[in-house]
Amino acid sequence: MPGRYRRSRDGKPVQVRGITVPYTFWPESYVNHGRVIASDPWRCLSVYIHQHVEGTAKKNRALAFLEQAEDFYHAAAAPRIGSKPLLQYYSFMNLVKAFLVVKRGLKLERCMHGLKEPDDNVRKRLTITSQSVKPNDSGGNRVQIYREFITECGFSVPVKPKPFKLVDLLEQMVSIHGVISHTMERPPQFFPIHDIAFESDPRRKEVWVTFHVSKDELAVSSSAPRNLRENTTSFEEVESRKKGFRRYESKKVRNYRMTPLQVLRPLVLDTWKDIWSELRPGAYQFWASTILKEKRLPQLAGGYQTMFYFGSVARYRPDDFHKLAEGKHGWMVQEFINNQPLQFIYFLGSGLMEAELIIPTLTTT
Repeated sequence: MPGRYRRSRDGKPVQVRGITVPYTFWPESYVNHGRVIASDPWRCLSVYIHQHVEGTAKKNRALAFLEQAEDFYHAAAAPRIGSKPLLQYYSFMNLVKAFLVVKRGLKLERCMHGLKEPDDNVRKRLTITSQSVKPNDSGGNRVQIYREFITECGFSVPVKPKPFKLVDLLEQMVSIHGVISHTMERPPQFFPIHDIAFESDPRRKEVWVTFHVSKDELAVSSSAPRNLRENTTSFEEVESRKKGFRRYESKKVRNYRMTPLQVLRPLVLDTWKDIWSELRPGAYQFWASTILKEKRLPQLAGGYQTMFYFGSVARYRPDDFHKLAEGKHGWMVQEFINNQPLQFIYFLGSGLMEAELIIPTLTTT
């Protein structure tokens, strides 16, 4: 009798030049240079821009935005919670500007945030669930930072986008998902990925991605396995040979001619919308999620939108921000503001350098 799921592919870990290539968003850089371990990501990014960005004007522009991003980041370390999100948002924004200068050569002399708070955010009864953030409609003569950022991340923004609920944005913050689950009294929506790997069939010259998720960890919700299958668009569940684990394989297989390294990055781009990463000392932890696919955002974009919202409220309605930070959901608000900046810097820094930038096992950053 045939099984419920198709048989898993027969493969073995990808090797290039005798090196087993672990799953990473930047496989070519890993093979050529390894991981970039940096206790000071700002210095690391500055050196990278100095060494790799061509053109004096472009280089100086990127460095100027990077310097402002760093200054805002350090300024946010001292103030009380009411001022932090505003300073952190300006750090995020200037880091994104540096990223866009390096990646797209934008001058950004005339630009705008590209995000706004809808009018109905201002209300007497303020709650996390009543708030939202809206990307601007397309058009106009000024560069919209958020729209350019999303595009460079490999996603698209509708011409007339709908608002994103703040609670939906917060639920996508993998680094604080445990806090959010407890605070919102909802089942977990993130599950640790085990054994994620590039696998290949050398005879057929095919490469794919595979990972496992623990059945025990999925058991927190009876609907979690089904929700994971239905909302993970680039992977499918297959028969698992590992006891106590469910196995998933990328639907798309990439064929190569000379070396599998040629197709590893395209394979990452095929699948990374379904893989979240969390910075931890010495490595990234990868996660799968049951979040509805229609609500999903690029990981960096979700963090950027959320910090924009808290920065906007702190700037224009500081009394409302204190209600949020000290109210029923204050724990997750403060965890986001204290936790997300370092995640954002290292993850976006990895994208800027096209290399896996990680924090050392022991650091004072």
